Amino acid sequence: MKYKKTLSIAMLFSVVLLCTACSGGNASGSADVNTTSEIPVVLNQAEYVLYQNIFYNDYGAQYQNIPVTKNGVFAVVQDAFNNRDRYYVWGYLDNTMCCDWQWEIVPRDTTSLPPTGSLVTVSGIFTADEQALDDYWILDAEVTTVTQYAGAGADLNMLAMSDTLERVQMLNILYRQEAFEGKSFTAYGRIAGPNLLEDPYYDNSWQIPYASADSAEALAIGTNVVCSGKVTSGMLGECKVTVR
Repeated sequence: MKYKKTLSIAMLFSVVLLCTACSGGNASGSADVNTTSEIPVVLNQAEYVLYQNIFYNDYGAQYQNIPVTKNGVFAVVQDAFNNRDRYYVWGYLDNTMCCDWQWEIVPRDTTSLPPTGSLVTVSGIFTADEQALDDYWILDAEVTTVTQYAGAGADLNMLAMSDTLERVQMLNILYRQEAFEGKSFTAYGRIAGPNLLEDPYYDNSWQIPYASADSAEALAIGTNVVCSGKVTSGMLGECKVTVR
């Protein structure tokens, strides 16, 4: 079972297109930090190309032990296989949102991290390490909140994850059921069949059963939806399902 969909370290000066719905407020006591009720959309072609090159084309050794700065969405994956939280900064290639990039980070300070779904800037050292999920991570990472997410959250906020990171989290739920029992979640995907959710973009990626708390009629196969509820016995329980 392979989680690795590559990582890419792009040029330090890359173009980032952001779509956020912002309102006044602050994340950590600073009046300079705005809040948003929407997950930001970060598009960066250069990051995606480098993400591909680092792993698919074995460029990783060229970037070891150098300082990097990344701009993207903050996410936390609960890795029950290794009994640890994994922190990421991520974004998309383009507006199709089916191709993504994500960098695992090791925060310098885990006590002052923003909510998942926040827009952040991360600075640290790109380092090879067998403990990283994809063999590389950004070590001693300083995480600066640009825009704090203040929308609806959950124990497992998969709406704040790229497609790749959601896949990793879903496989954890499916194969390490006891670690997630009763945890609240948000998720997105396609209807694969009656009470069955699957990867929003790719076939044969993941599928997970869900139990709907809604009384609405069954949705057509292929419908894109957002779900929220509680994990129950390795499935998505008590689901509120909304067409995306």
